Amino acid sequence: MKQSKLKLKHIAIFAVLVSAAGAASAQSSVTISGLLNVGIARGNNGQTQLDGTSANGKFAMNDLLSNIAISGKEDLGGGMYAGFQLVSFIQVDNGALFDSSTLFSSRSVLKFGGHFGELYMGRSLTPANFQILFTDPWGWNASSAQVGWQIQTANYKSSSYLRTNNTLGYVSPEINGFTVSMAHSTGENVVGNDDGMTIDYKKGPLWLGVGYDQSRGMTNGPTKDHMADFVAAYDFGAIKPMLSYTSSKVANVSYRAYSLAATAPVGVQGTLKAAYARLNDCACVSGQSAALSKISLGYQHDLSKRTALFANISRAKAQTLSATNTLEVGMQHGF
Repeated sequence: MKQSKLKLKHIAIFAVLVSAAGAASAQSSVTISGLLNVGIARGNNGQTQLDGTSANGKFAMNDLLSNIAISGKEDLGGGMYAGFQLVSFIQVDNGALFDSSTLFSSRSVLKFGGHFGELYMGRSLTPANFQILFTDPWGWNASSAQVGWQIQTANYKSSSYLRTNNTLGYVSPEINGFTVSMAHSTGENVVGNDDGMTIDYKKGPLWLGVGYDQSRGMTNGPTKDHMADFVAAYDFGAIKPMLSYTSSKVANVSYRAYSLAATAPVGVQGTLKAAYARLNDCACVSGQSAALSKISLGYQHDLSKRTALFANISRAKAQTLSATNTLEVGMQHGF
């Protein structure tokens, strides 16, 4: 008899938990979204290497970091929420994952937030890299025209990370225009720990930001590399200029880089993009310094809110190496 009562009690408790979960799930949502971005590019067989696509000497179809995202959010009440985001890079040109060994290589996080800001755990861009990419009109989309991570991280990417695994991060609420982001990634005795922080100030059309990142790198070496950046932008309406400046130390060698870029609306459906960037040493010529400069020009024509056509040209030149010139046309579609 006692066992029967105990079982009934357990069943009742389980029923209450299920009903509570059902009530909570009624206030939750799951969204599937993404961006398909494909271009056809041609290069000139130049010796200067690019971060982005470069179909040297022939036409080639290139995927420009297309992605598919699954995200969810649940209202916990009292202004608090829980959520997640899983983003996978996919290659539209061949149907494969960008990184065949990692399903959600772009971002994979569990989030908990409220009036205090947002905590997240998982894999994500470091705060400094997330900050810098917004000064690239192409948003580090792997096109031949992008300013790109080599230049804008001042070679820091060569030994450290764009994204980190095993990350605990925090994004503060906006207070008088200021937002702070912090993250720590543990290498779990395999790769180096990574620590980073950014401070952003956004007020109307003005954006200013500073960021910092340090790590012993993907090989967990004895040397701690670091990167510091400053970013700025101002939206005048007719044109939006953007600036980034980065200094780094990689394997005890110091590097500096800057980029000047702008976007401008053309009519109702068009956007003009332009950028010039320079890195004091691309670390790509053995035994000597080789300054790298890159200039890019692009145009995007929106057919709708989701679909656009684009065309880009770019020229990258490192000292003692021949220039790489590229032409790229393509289409993107968001969903």
